[in-house]
Amino acid sequence: MKDFDDLDIYILRELENDARISYRKIAKKLNISVGTVHNRLSKLKKKKVIKEQEYLLNLDEKKLGFNLKFLILVTIDGKHTEEVLSQFLDYPEVTSIYHILGETSASIVCRFRKMEEVQEFIKRINNVPYVLKTTSNMVLNIYKEDEHHIINALQEIRKRDKEKNQSKV
Repeated sequence: MKDFDDLDIYILRELENDARISYRKIAKKLNISVGTVHNRLSKLKKKKVIKEQEYLLNLDEKKLGFNLKFLILVTIDGKHTEEVLSQFLDYPEVTSIYHILGETSASIVCRFRKMEEVQEFIKRINNVPYVLKTTSNMVLNIYKEDEHHIINALQEIRKRDKEKNQSKV
């Protein structure tokens, strides 16, 4: 975190709000030079803070027919966790896979159009070798799903750190 300052965070926030925004518009909004924007982003890309430069669409899944979202907890024979989770990468229903610490081995986020698809999917993953158990949880409501969370968190943590440092002085 010491490698980032407030200006980096402001630039990242602008890009997060609109990945296609020009350097010129960022510079104008933040009252800095285009060269500063370019240099800061080059540094962030070099450090791989910005993984790839691509345009992301924010699609309404429900309007595309994906009305069901599930969190599926999977218990896997520990020696084979990587092998099993790698298989799930190719499943089109899977949007996220988390290797977790706790009673289960992984949490998989999936989206489906119909309950029949959910049932078929659960049967399929239960038949994967070394899968010991699955627990399916249907999402009823989403109260927070914040794509901008990481920038917000970074900003709040930096603010808290500054306040702590000032109180020590």
